[in-house]
Amino acid sequence: MTGVTPSGRSLAWAVPIVAEAAALARSVAFAWLLGPDEMGQAMMLALTVRMVEMASDFGIERLIVQTPEGQTERFQAALHGAMILRGVMSAIVLLGLAPVFAWGLADGPAWESYALLAIVPLLRGLAHLDYRRFERRFHYQSMAIVEGGATVAMAAAVLPAGIVFQDHRAMILVLILHAASFALLSHAVAARHYQAMLSVQVLHHVRRFGAPLVANAMLLFMAFYADRLIVAEAYGWAVLAIYGIALQLAMLPAQVAGRAAASLLLPRLAQAFHQNRLLEVWPKCMATFSVGALIMVVGFVLCAPIAIDLTYGAAYRPDLYLTLGVALAAGFRILRTPLSQLAVATGRTGDPARANVLRALAIIPAAVSAAAGLPLAVIAFAAAAGEAAATFRAVWLSRSVLHVSNSKEVLA
Repeated sequence: MTGVTPSGRSLAWAVPIVAEAAALARSVAFAWLLGPDEMGQAMMLALTVRMVEMASDFGIERLIVQTPEGQTERFQAALHGAMILRGVMSAIVLLGLAPVFAWGLADGPAWESYALLAIVPLLRGLAHLDYRRFERRFHYQSMAIVEGGATVAMAAAVLPAGIVFQDHRAMILVLILHAASFALLSHAVAARHYQAMLSVQVLHHVRRFGAPLVANAMLLFMAFYADRLIVAEAYGWAVLAIYGIALQLAMLPAQVAGRAAASLLLPRLAQAFHQNRLLEVWPKCMATFSVGALIMVVGFVLCAPIAIDLTYGAAYRPDLYLTLGVALAAGFRILRTPLSQLAVATGRTGDPARANVLRALAIIPAAVSAAAGLPLAVIAFAAAAGEAAATFRAVWLSRSVLHVSNSKEVLA
Protein backbone atom coordinates (compact mmCIF):
# COMPACT_ATOMS: atom_id res chain seq x y z
CA MET A 1 0.00 0.00 0.00
CA THR A 2 1.40 3.36 -1.04
CA GLY A 3 1.08 6.14 1.51
CA VAL A 4 1.73 9.85 1.50
CA THR A 5 5.40 10.85 1.60
CA PRO A 6 6.73 13.64 3.84
CA SER A 7 7.25 15.83 0.78
CA GLY A 8 3.71 15.13 -0.38
CA ARG A 9 2.34 16.00 3.04
CA SER A 10 4.32 19.23 3.01
CA LEU A 11 2.91 20.17 -0.40
CA ALA A 12 -0.64 19.38 0.66
CA TRP A 13 -0.26 21.85 3.54
CA ALA A 14 1.91 24.41 1.77
CA VAL A 15 -0.43 25.00 -1.18
CA PRO A 16 -3.50 26.03 0.85
CA ILE A 17 -1.31 28.09 3.16
CA VAL A 18 0.08 29.99 0.18
CA ALA A 19 -3.38 30.35 -1.35
CA GLU A 20 -4.94 31.73 1.81
CA ALA A 21 -1.94 33.95 2.49
CA ALA A 22 -2.31 35.37 -1.04
CA ALA A 23 -6.02 35.98 -0.47
CA LEU A 24 -5.11 37.76 2.75
CA ALA A 25 -2.46 39.84 0.97
CA ARG A 26 -5.05 40.70 -1.69
CA SER A 27 -7.41 42.04 0.93
CA VAL A 28 -4.58 44.01 2.60
CA ALA A 29 -3.58 45.61 -0.71
CA PHE A 30 -7.17 46.46 -1.62
CA ALA A 31 -7.81 47.84 1.87
CA TRP A 32 -4.99 50.36 1.44
CA LEU A 33 -5.68 51.12 -2.23
CA LEU A 34 -9.48 51.33 -2.16
CA GLY A 35 -10.50 52.44 1.34
CA PRO A 36 -13.17 50.91 3.62
CA ASP A 37 -16.28 51.61 1.45
CA GLU A 38 -14.84 50.26 -1.81
CA MET A 39 -13.15 47.43 0.08
CA GLY A 40 -16.52 46.34 1.45
CA GLN A 41 -17.98 46.30 -2.06
CA ALA A 42 -15.01 44.36 -3.46
CA MET A 43 -15.47 41.76 -0.72
CA MET A 44 -19.14 41.44 -1.68
CA LEU A 45 -18.18 40.70 -5.31
CA ALA A 46 -15.76 37.97 -4.24
CA LEU A 47 -18.38 36.57 -1.88
CA THR A 48 -20.97 36.47 -4.67
CA VAL A 49 -18.72 34.30 -6.84
CA ARG A 50 -18.07 32.06 -3.87
CA MET A 51 -21.79 31.74 -3.20
CA VAL A 52 -22.53 30.52 -6.73
CA GLU A 53 -19.54 28.15 -6.68
CA MET A 54 -20.69 26.59 -3.43
CA ALA A 55 -24.30 26.37 -4.61
CA SER A 56 -23.17 24.31 -7.61
CA ASP A 57 -20.41 22.27 -5.92
CA PHE A 58 -21.42 18.64 -6.41
CA GLY A 59 -18.01 17.45 -5.24
CA ILE A 60 -16.77 16.51 -8.72
CA GLU A 61 -13.13 17.01 -7.73
CA ARG A 62 -13.65 14.90 -4.61
CA LEU A 63 -15.60 12.22 -6.46
CA ILE A 64 -12.67 11.43 -8.75
CA VAL A 65 -10.65 10.68 -5.60
CA GLN A 66 -13.36 8.91 -3.60
CA THR A 67 -14.87 6.47 -6.10
CA PRO A 68 -13.03 3.43 -7.51
CA GLU A 69 -14.21 4.47 -11.01
CA GLY A 70 -12.29 7.72 -10.74
CA GLN A 71 -9.19 6.21 -12.34
CA THR A 72 -10.92 5.34 -15.64
CA GLU A 73 -10.67 7.64 -18.68
CA ARG A 74 -14.35 7.38 -19.55
CA PHE A 75 -15.49 8.34 -16.07
CA GLN A 76 -13.05 11.26 -16.01
CA ALA A 77 -14.29 12.48 -19.40
CA ALA A 78 -17.85 12.37 -18.09
CA LEU A 79 -16.77 14.38 -15.05
CA HIS A 80 -15.23 16.96 -17.38
CA GLY A 81 -18.59 17.23 -19.10
CA ALA A 82 -20.28 17.68 -15.75
CA MET A 83 -17.81 20.45 -14.88
CA ILE A 84 -18.56 22.30 -18.13
CA LEU A 85 -22.28 21.98 -17.47
CA ARG A 86 -21.77 23.29 -13.95
CA GLY A 87 -19.80 26.28 -15.26
CA VAL A 88 -22.48 27.20 -17.81
CA MET A 89 -25.31 26.90 -15.29
CA SER A 90 -23.37 28.94 -12.70
CA ALA A 91 -22.74 31.68 -15.26
CA ILE A 92 -26.44 31.82 -16.13
CA VAL A 93 -27.33 32.10 -12.45
CA LEU A 94 -24.86 34.94 -11.94
CA LEU A 95 -26.25 36.82 -14.94
CA GLY A 96 -29.78 36.39 -13.63
CA LEU A 97 -28.88 37.52 -10.12
CA ALA A 98 -26.81 40.53 -11.22
CA PRO A 99 -29.70 43.04 -11.31
CA VAL A 100 -31.15 41.59 -8.11
CA PHE A 101 -27.91 42.12 -6.18
CA ALA A 102 -27.43 45.59 -7.64
CA TRP A 103 -30.96 46.61 -6.68
CA GLY A 104 -30.93 44.97 -3.26
CA LEU A 105 -27.71 46.56 -2.01
CA ALA A 106 -28.01 50.32 -2.29
CA ASP A 107 -24.89 52.27 -3.29
CA GLY A 108 -23.09 49.01 -4.04
CA PRO A 109 -21.61 47.55 -7.24
CA ALA A 110 -23.57 48.06 -10.46
CA TRP A 111 -25.28 45.12 -12.16
CA GLU A 112 -22.60 45.08 -14.85
CA SER A 113 -19.99 44.29 -12.19
CA TYR A 114 -21.97 41.30 -10.94
CA ALA A 115 -22.64 40.17 -14.53
CA LEU A 116 -18.93 40.13 -15.42
CA LEU A 117 -18.38 37.63 -12.62
CA ALA A 118 -20.11 35.03 -14.83
CA ILE A 119 -16.81 34.61 -16.69
CA VAL A 120 -15.23 33.04 -13.59
CA PRO A 121 -17.27 29.79 -13.41
CA LEU A 122 -17.13 29.41 -17.19
CA LEU A 123 -13.32 29.33 -17.02
CA ARG A 124 -13.22 27.07 -13.97
CA GLY A 125 -15.49 24.60 -15.75
CA LEU A 126 -12.85 24.04 -18.42
CA ALA A 127 -10.21 22.73 -15.98
CA HIS A 128 -8.58 19.30 -16.47
CA LEU A 129 -9.09 16.88 -13.56
CA ASP A 130 -5.80 15.00 -13.87
CA TYR A 131 -4.21 17.04 -11.10
CA ARG A 132 -6.89 15.69 -8.75
CA ARG A 133 -6.72 12.15 -10.14
CA PHE A 134 -3.05 12.04 -9.18
CA GLU A 135 -4.08 12.48 -5.53
CA ARG A 136 -5.49 8.95 -5.59
CA ARG A 137 -1.84 7.85 -5.39
CA PHE A 138 -0.96 10.62 -2.92
CA HIS A 139 0.92 12.60 -5.58
CA TYR A 140 0.54 16.35 -4.99
CA GLN A 141 3.09 18.01 -7.27
CA SER A 142 0.55 18.76 -10.01
CA MET A 143 -1.92 20.13 -7.50
CA ALA A 144 0.81 22.43 -6.20
CA ILE A 145 1.57 23.70 -9.71
CA VAL A 146 -2.10 24.30 -10.59
CA GLU A 147 -3.30 25.89 -7.37
CA GLY A 148 -0.02 27.55 -6.48
CA GLY A 149 0.52 28.94 -9.97
CA ALA A 150 -2.99 30.33 -10.16
CA THR A 151 -2.45 31.94 -6.77
CA VAL A 152 0.78 33.59 -7.94
CA ALA A 153 -0.97 34.94 -11.05
CA MET A 154 -3.78 36.32 -8.92
CA ALA A 155 -1.37 37.96 -6.48
CA ALA A 156 0.59 39.55 -9.32
CA ALA A 157 -2.57 41.19 -10.67
CA VAL A 158 -3.71 42.80 -7.43
CA LEU A 159 -1.60 45.97 -7.44
CA PRO A 160 -2.00 46.75 -11.18
CA ALA A 161 -5.75 46.16 -11.00
CA GLY A 162 -6.11 48.31 -7.88
CA ILE A 163 -4.06 51.15 -9.37
CA VAL A 164 -5.91 51.08 -12.71
CA PHE A 165 -9.49 50.87 -11.42
CA GLN A 166 -9.12 52.34 -7.90
CA ASP A 167 -12.50 50.89 -6.91
CA HIS A 168 -14.25 47.55 -6.38
CA ARG A 169 -14.00 46.63 -10.10
CA ALA A 170 -10.37 45.68 -9.49
CA MET A 171 -11.65 42.54 -7.77
CA ILE A 172 -13.39 41.40 -10.98
CA LEU A 173 -10.17 41.41 -13.00
CA VAL A 174 -8.28 39.58 -10.27
CA LEU A 175 -10.93 36.85 -9.98
CA ILE A 176 -11.08 36.32 -13.75
CA LEU A 177 -7.30 36.09 -14.06
CA HIS A 178 -7.17 33.56 -11.22
CA ALA A 179 -9.78 31.32 -12.88
CA ALA A 180 -8.08 31.54 -16.29
CA SER A 181 -4.66 30.66 -14.83
CA PHE A 182 -6.16 27.75 -12.92
CA ALA A 183 -7.74 26.25 -16.04
CA LEU A 184 -4.63 26.71 -18.20
CA LEU A 185 -2.27 25.22 -15.63
CA SER A 186 -4.53 22.20 -15.06
CA HIS A 187 -4.15 21.36 -18.75
CA ALA A 188 -0.40 22.00 -18.67
CA VAL A 189 0.22 19.35 -15.98
CA ALA A 190 -2.24 16.75 -17.33
CA ALA A 191 -0.98 13.33 -18.43
CA ARG A 192 -4.12 12.41 -20.37
CA HIS A 193 -5.57 14.15 -23.39
CA TYR A 194 -8.54 16.28 -22.44
CA GLN A 195 -11.86 14.61 -23.21
CA ALA A 196 -15.33 15.77 -22.25
CA MET A 197 -18.64 14.02 -22.67
CA LEU A 198 -22.09 14.08 -21.11
CA SER A 199 -23.19 10.82 -19.54
CA VAL A 200 -26.61 10.58 -17.96
CA GLN A 201 -25.40 7.72 -15.78
CA VAL A 202 -22.42 9.69 -14.46
CA LEU A 203 -24.56 12.82 -13.99
CA HIS A 204 -26.87 10.72 -11.80
CA HIS A 205 -23.80 9.48 -9.91
CA VAL A 206 -22.63 13.06 -9.44
CA ARG A 207 -26.08 14.09 -8.28
CA ARG A 208 -26.34 11.30 -5.73
CA PHE A 209 -22.87 11.99 -4.39
CA GLY A 210 -23.03 15.77 -4.56
CA ALA A 211 -26.60 16.81 -3.79
CA PRO A 212 -26.05 16.56 -0.01
CA LEU A 213 -22.77 18.45 -0.42
CA VAL A 214 -24.61 21.23 -2.27
CA ALA A 215 -27.18 21.39 0.49
CA ASN A 216 -24.39 21.63 3.04
CA ALA A 217 -22.56 24.31 1.04
CA MET A 218 -25.75 26.34 0.69
CA LEU A 219 -26.42 26.14 4.40
CA LEU A 220 -22.90 27.31 5.19
CA PHE A 221 -22.88 30.03 2.60
CA MET A 222 -26.34 31.21 3.49
CA ALA A 223 -25.03 31.73 6.99
CA PHE A 224 -21.87 33.60 5.96
CA TYR A 225 -23.47 35.54 3.12
CA ALA A 226 -26.44 36.45 5.29
CA ASP A 227 -24.12 37.60 8.07
CA ARG A 228 -22.42 39.99 5.67
CA LEU A 229 -25.69 41.17 4.13
CA ILE A 230 -27.01 41.88 7.62
CA VAL A 231 -23.85 43.82 8.50
CA ALA A 232 -23.88 45.76 5.21
CA GLU A 233 -27.54 46.74 5.59
CA ALA A 234 -27.50 47.50 9.31
CA TYR A 235 -24.03 48.99 9.80
CA GLY A 236 -22.79 50.11 6.35
CA TRP A 237 -20.06 49.15 3.89
CA ALA A 238 -17.19 50.42 6.03
CA VAL A 239 -18.26 48.31 9.02
CA LEU A 240 -18.69 45.36 6.67
CA ALA A 241 -15.01 45.75 5.77
CA ILE A 242 -14.05 45.57 9.47
CA TYR A 243 -16.25 42.53 10.08
CA GLY A 244 -15.21 40.84 6.84
CA ILE A 245 -11.49 41.29 7.44
CA ALA A 246 -11.69 39.96 11.00
CA LEU A 247 -13.73 36.97 9.87
CA GLN A 248 -11.49 36.31 6.87
CA LEU A 249 -8.37 36.35 9.02
CA ALA A 250 -9.99 34.10 11.63
CA MET A 251 -11.21 31.64 9.02
CA LEU A 252 -7.86 31.50 7.26
CA PRO A 253 -6.55 28.59 9.39
CA ALA A 254 -9.89 26.81 8.96
CA GLN A 255 -9.71 27.24 5.17
CA VAL A 256 -6.15 25.95 5.12
CA ALA A 257 -7.08 22.97 7.29
CA GLY A 258 -10.10 22.21 5.13
CA ARG A 259 -8.17 22.27 1.86
CA ALA A 260 -5.28 20.25 3.25
CA ALA A 261 -7.71 17.73 4.70
CA ALA A 262 -9.38 17.30 1.31
CA SER A 263 -6.00 16.34 -0.16
CA LEU A 264 -4.53 14.37 2.75
CA LEU A 265 -7.36 13.18 4.96
CA LEU A 266 -10.01 12.26 2.39
CA PRO A 267 -7.98 9.64 0.46
CA ARG A 268 -6.55 8.30 3.70
CA LEU A 269 -9.93 7.91 5.39
CA ALA A 270 -11.54 6.50 2.25
CA GLN A 271 -8.75 3.91 1.97
CA ALA A 272 -9.01 3.02 5.67
CA PHE A 273 -12.79 2.72 5.42
CA HIS A 274 -12.66 0.32 2.46
CA GLN A 275 -9.99 -1.73 4.25
CA ASN A 276 -11.90 -1.79 7.58
CA ARG A 277 -9.10 0.10 9.35
CA LEU A 278 -10.92 3.34 10.08
CA LEU A 279 -10.53 3.21 13.86
CA GLU A 280 -6.76 2.90 13.48
CA VAL A 281 -6.43 6.37 11.98
CA TRP A 282 -9.46 8.27 13.27
CA PRO A 283 -8.49 9.07 16.92
CA LYS A 284 -5.19 10.68 15.89
CA CYS A 285 -6.91 12.75 13.21
CA MET A 286 -9.48 14.11 15.63
CA ALA A 287 -6.89 14.82 18.33
CA THR A 288 -4.69 16.73 15.88
CA PHE A 289 -7.48 19.02 14.74
CA SER A 290 -8.68 19.55 18.34
CA VAL A 291 -5.27 20.82 19.40
CA GLY A 292 -5.05 22.95 16.28
CA ALA A 293 -8.44 24.55 17.00
CA LEU A 294 -7.43 25.47 20.54
CA ILE A 295 -4.12 26.98 19.43
CA MET A 296 -5.87 28.98 16.74
CA VAL A 297 -8.46 30.53 19.11
CA VAL A 298 -5.90 31.57 21.72
CA GLY A 299 -3.43 32.86 19.16
CA PHE A 300 -6.02 34.83 17.23
CA VAL A 301 -7.41 36.59 20.30
CA LEU A 302 -3.91 37.58 21.44
CA CYS A 303 -2.49 38.66 18.08
CA ALA A 304 -5.22 39.54 15.58
CA PRO A 305 -6.18 43.10 16.68
CA ILE A 306 -2.57 44.27 16.62
CA ALA A 307 -1.84 42.43 13.37
CA ILE A 308 -4.87 43.95 11.66
CA ASP A 309 -3.95 47.41 12.90
CA LEU A 310 -0.41 47.08 11.54
CA THR A 311 -1.30 45.51 8.19
CA TYR A 312 -4.65 47.06 7.27
CA GLY A 313 -4.60 50.27 9.29
CA ALA A 314 -6.28 51.47 12.46
CA ALA A 315 -9.62 51.98 10.68
CA TYR A 316 -10.00 48.19 10.33
CA ARG A 317 -9.00 47.13 13.87
CA PRO A 318 -11.71 44.99 15.57
CA ASP A 319 -12.51 45.30 19.25
CA LEU A 320 -11.78 42.47 21.67
CA TYR A 321 -15.32 41.08 21.70
CA LEU A 322 -15.57 40.91 17.91
CA THR A 323 -12.14 39.25 17.86
CA LEU A 324 -13.20 36.60 20.37
CA GLY A 325 -16.48 35.92 18.58
CA VAL A 326 -14.94 35.27 15.16
CA ALA A 327 -12.09 33.27 16.76
CA LEU A 328 -14.54 30.90 18.44
CA ALA A 329 -16.49 30.51 15.21
CA ALA A 330 -13.32 29.59 13.32
CA GLY A 331 -12.14 27.25 16.08
CA PHE A 332 -15.30 25.19 15.93
CA ARG A 333 -15.05 25.16 12.13
CA ILE A 334 -11.55 23.65 12.37
CA LEU A 335 -12.81 21.06 14.84
CA ARG A 336 -15.54 20.05 12.37
CA THR A 337 -13.12 19.60 9.43
CA PRO A 338 -12.15 15.94 10.04
CA LEU A 339 -15.78 15.08 10.74
CA SER A 340 -16.81 16.46 7.34
CA GLN A 341 -14.03 14.52 5.58
CA LEU A 342 -15.07 11.35 7.42
CA ALA A 343 -18.61 11.77 6.14
CA VAL A 344 -17.44 12.18 2.52
CA ALA A 345 -14.94 9.31 2.75
CA THR A 346 -17.63 6.91 3.98
CA GLY A 347 -20.25 8.04 1.48
CA ARG A 348 -22.43 9.75 4.11
CA THR A 349 -22.37 13.06 2.25
CA GLY A 350 -25.63 14.15 3.84
CA ASP A 351 -24.17 14.32 7.35
CA PRO A 352 -22.42 17.72 6.95
CA ALA A 353 -25.68 19.29 5.80
CA ARG A 354 -27.58 17.77 8.71
CA ALA A 355 -25.05 19.30 11.08
CA ASN A 356 -24.91 22.69 9.39
CA VAL A 357 -28.64 23.26 9.61
CA LEU A 358 -27.85 24.40 13.14
CA ARG A 359 -25.19 26.80 11.83
CA ALA A 360 -27.66 28.31 9.37
CA LEU A 361 -30.20 28.90 12.13
CA ALA A 362 -27.72 31.33 13.72
CA ILE A 363 -28.87 33.82 11.10
CA ILE A 364 -32.02 34.42 13.13
CA PRO A 365 -30.38 35.79 16.30
CA ALA A 366 -27.89 37.72 14.13
CA ALA A 367 -30.71 39.46 12.25
CA VAL A 368 -32.60 40.21 15.45
CA SER A 369 -29.45 41.64 17.05
CA ALA A 370 -28.78 43.91 14.08
CA ALA A 371 -32.38 45.11 13.98
CA ALA A 372 -32.18 45.92 17.68
CA GLY A 373 -29.00 47.95 17.14
CA LEU A 374 -26.82 45.71 19.29
CA PRO A 375 -23.01 45.81 18.92
CA LEU A 376 -21.39 44.13 15.93
CA ALA A 377 -19.74 41.55 18.20
CA VAL A 378 -23.15 40.01 18.98
CA ILE A 379 -23.41 38.83 15.36
CA ALA A 380 -20.00 37.20 15.67
CA PHE A 381 -21.04 35.39 18.85
CA ALA A 382 -24.23 34.21 17.12
CA ALA A 383 -22.03 32.74 14.39
CA ALA A 384 -19.82 31.06 17.00
CA ALA A 385 -22.86 29.53 18.71
CA GLY A 386 -24.05 28.18 15.36
CA GLU A 387 -20.63 26.70 14.58
CA ALA A 388 -20.50 25.07 18.01
CA ALA A 389 -23.95 23.52 17.61
CA ALA A 390 -23.07 22.23 14.14
CA THR A 391 -19.84 20.68 15.44
CA PHE A 392 -21.55 18.85 18.29
CA ARG A 393 -24.18 17.59 15.86
CA ALA A 394 -21.43 16.35 13.51
CA VAL A 395 -19.79 14.45 16.38
CA TRP A 396 -23.09 12.78 17.16
CA LEU A 397 -23.69 11.82 13.52
CA SER A 398 -20.19 10.34 13.19
CA ARG A 399 -20.94 7.81 15.90
CA SER A 400 -22.96 5.61 13.56
CA VAL A 401 -20.24 5.19 10.91
CA LEU A 402 -17.56 4.66 13.57
CA HIS A 403 -19.75 2.06 15.26
CA VAL A 404 -20.20 0.20 11.97
CA SER A 405 -16.46 0.38 11.31
CA ASN A 406 -15.75 -0.97 14.78
CA SER A 407 -18.09 -3.88 14.19
CA LYS A 408 -16.38 -4.70 10.89
CA GLU A 409 -12.95 -4.62 12.52
CA VAL A 410 -14.11 -6.96 15.31
CA LEU A 411 -15.53 -9.42 12.76
CA ALA A 412 -12.34 -9.24 10.73
